[in-house]
Amino acid sequence: MQLDQQIDMMKEDIIAAIQACIQIKSVKDVEHATPGAPFGPGIQEALEWTLALGEKFGFTVKNVEGYAGHIEMGTGELLGILGHLDVVPEGDGWSVPPYSATIKDGKILGRGTLDDKGPSISALFAMKAIKDAKIPLNMRVRLILGTDEESGWADMAYYLKKEETPQIGFAPDAEFPVIHAEKGILHLELSKSRAASFPHLVRVQGGERANIVPDVCEVTLKEISDDIIVKQLKDFSFPSGVSGQLNRQDNEQVTKLTFKGIGAHGSLPQNGKNAILYALQFLRTLPLALEEQLALDFILKYPGTGFYGEGFRIAISDEPSGRLSLNLGILELTSDKVRLVIDIRYPVTYKLDDIFLPIEEIARSEQFNLTVLTHQEAHHVPKDSALVQSLLKAYADVTGLKPFAFAIGGGTYAKVLPQGVAFGPVFPGEPEVIHCADEYISIDNLLLTTKVYAQAILNLAADPENR
Repeated sequence: MQLDQQIDMMKEDIIAAIQACIQIKSVKDVEHATPGAPFGPGIQEALEWTLALGEKFGFTVKNVEGYAGHIEMGTGELLGILGHLDVVPEGDGWSVPPYSATIKDGKILGRGTLDDKGPSISALFAMKAIKDAKIPLNMRVRLILGTDEESGWADMAYYLKKEETPQIGFAPDAEFPVIHAEKGILHLELSKSRAASFPHLVRVQGGERANIVPDVCEVTLKEISDDIIVKQLKDFSFPSGVSGQLNRQDNEQVTKLTFKGIGAHGSLPQNGKNAILYALQFLRTLPLALEEQLALDFILKYPGTGFYGEGFRIAISDEPSGRLSLNLGILELTSDKVRLVIDIRYPVTYKLDDIFLPIEEIARSEQFNLTVLTHQEAHHVPKDSALVQSLLKAYADVTGLKPFAFAIGGGTYAKVLPQGVAFGPVFPGEPEVIHCADEYISIDNLLLTTKVYAQAILNLAADPENR
């Protein structure tokens, strides 16, 4: 109760801090990387700003050469809280400017409010509440702030070489109550060079990141009449939320089309509507040359069939973590090459070769080059572990909701810890808006999350009489 009151009194400060952090556009920008800013100036600014806030609160802070940083309190063994300050690109479809941190209908809207600036700042204020309440701890509590979570985790690789690795901890970067298992994550590139130009397909371009369901796909065509295209657009059955539009200018020699879908996190492709796939389905209704049809058919047949790897014959599942998922995140098709990047989340009892080898066989038969871009092995902590049970108790005591542990396809920094789990901030029944337009965190849930994190820290790091 004492902590709850402390946090309620900090409400306006928590909101203001999250707004200020959201207003820093911290998208990876390696073209402008410099010493101390390996992922670009926006991410550097977000890291330095957050560390300065932690220092203002009286905590010990450290910037690890711009790759990551941490904010620490207490003494003893190390408890890690692993968040990140980088965000995915904003994408289209926002009702407010994506970095405005607009407050609307009791929510803070902006890229990063939920993934992961909001909960990272929430964890910082949970630490502050404990400090202000003068509750003694038996452990050091370290909020580790990553900067490359959305792209490849080069930040954590560097940080953990330089700094101590917590043995236990949690990542405030997923869902409540507790995520005790995370599927393996595999990003694959399939590519093929072409010797001759396509007669009609000039360019098909969709997607920015493998781990996002693409919400836009741009197509450039030549030597197909506008009348045919307009008729096919009118006749094509687009599902709700998906559209195709002709963009040709009178003085252009080519025809341009824009297809719009619905974005989602790449681990949940079934929650989005992939603009690339609908663009290709539409293109197959046009009078294309045989070689163009075959190129599209390969994509539609293999990564484009189902959400669970059916096309590649890897639709596997297990009891701890459920079904494999597959997302076609990037497509670049031009006159001289085809390149696609897929995101696969595979169940925790399977290994890389169970996934890679079937795809490699298909790629070889179709004369595609296959490259592993990134790979994270699966990770899980037993449900009956002290860590999981302590977090479940904090969640139940603060919220009054039923506690349970479950698995996800998303990957969090929990994987870098020997005993690490993901813990919030999305509550059961809340909509999935991570990586979507109008990403938000409700202010009520923000305060509740901060209270849960404060209690979790006490359950893990304080004597029983101080919890």
